[in-house]
Formats: sequence, structure tokens, C-alpha cells
Amino acid sequence: MAKVKPAPSTAEAAGPVPAADPAKAVGVRGERRREALLAAGRAVFLESGYEGASIEEVMRRVGGSKASLYRYFGSKEGLFGAIIESGCREFMGRFRVPTGADDDIAATLTEIARRFASLFLDAERRELFRIMIAEMPRFPALAQRFYENGPARARKLLGDYFQRQHEAGRLHCPDPEFAAVQFIEMVKAAPQHRAMLGLSPFLPGRDAAQHIAGVVDLFLHGCARAPAATPKDASR
Repeated sequence: MAKVKPAPSTAEAAGPVPAADPAKAVGVRGERRREALLAAGRAVFLESGYEGASIEEVMRRVGGSKASLYRYFGSKEGLFGAIIESGCREFMGRFRVPTGADDDIAATLTEIARRFASLFLDAERRELFRIMIAEMPRFPALAQRFYENGPARARKLLGDYFQRQHEAGRLHCPDPEFAAVQFIEMVKAAPQHRAMLGLSPFLPGRDAAQHIAGVVDLFLHGCARAPAATPKDASR
């Protein structure tokens, strides 16, 4: 739960400070400092929400002056945006889609779905997403950065995979990007929605593995009625 917002500091009240060129923050020591600021900032935002978070609290946990934070991120908004982008990069670094048209599509989609589910249902990621949505009217650029660095990239990779499978004749995906969106939403929509409402992510009697297996089966085979058996088939 977000805490009551403390009085803003002079630096915060004055508005965002333009971010410096990230290329200037080089070297192992500089990277460690940046990562420490990201970790402390993430913890503070999760504990206090965007409004309640303060640069002073971040620096209290890391030590040093606020100048280093402004040098790396420019402002509180810049820090939050960097935390969102860092989470996207972390996920995309673990997101793997075959570069060819492999034979076992079901196994590939099952593994992709597992990775998506782990992302959507992670409690900290879910809370950061909630904070970002709450702040979107004031900082729409944050949502745009999140979308471009995460969902849009994942959709493109999966859509390209469906395109290759379509061209190989293993899937019927004349609109691979649309198919990618539908698959991702089947994996995440209900579980994420339920989890954000404080409910068990999956429908009663189901767990993550059963949910994913059902999604993959429905995606690959659909809900079309099976053709009626012919007399010859029925006699077998």
C-alpha cells in the first residue's frame, strides 16, 4: 500500500533535471553505483508508490549525494523509467524464440507461455505495473517506454516465429502479429487480472501447468467442431 506522500524536496519541487549522457557513466564502479541506485529505487517505489517515494529515501539507503542519481537518471521520473526498462531488458534477455521453423510447436509454445506467466504473475513486477498504470495520465512517456521495450518486442519475436511456421506450412497464420497478440493474451489476461484483484491467478481446479497446456491446445486446435464420422469411420 502506498504511504502518504512526504513533502517534496527542493530538487523534486523544481521539476525533472535533464538526464546526462549515459555514456559518461562508464566503468565497473560506475555500473555498480547505477545498479545500486536502481535496486534501492525499486524497493522504495514498491514500498511507497510513486507519489510517496522520495529521492532522499533512495539516497539514504545507498549513501552518497543526490548528484549521482541525477547524473544517471535526471529525475525521479527518470529513475522510475529506468527501473521499468531494466525489468523489460531482464525479461527479454531470458525470452527465447526459435530462429527457424522447428518441428515441435507445442513444446516451443509451452516454454514461451511459462516465461510469460512467470513475468505476469511475479508480485513485484505486477506492483510496478500497477504503479505505472496509476501514473500514466501524468507521465504517458513511461507507458510508451514500457510498451516499446517489452510487449512490442515480445510480440514481434513471437509474430516472426508464427510467420516462419506459416511459410513452412505447419501453422495457418496469415496474420502472424494478430496471432501473437492472441496467444499472449490467452496466457496472461485472466491470470493477471485475477492476481491484481487479489484472487488466485487460475480458475478453480487448475494450476499454472494446466492453464498453459489448455492455452497451447486451444491455440493450436481451436474450438471448431470435429467433423461428423462417416459410416466407414464409425465401423472401425
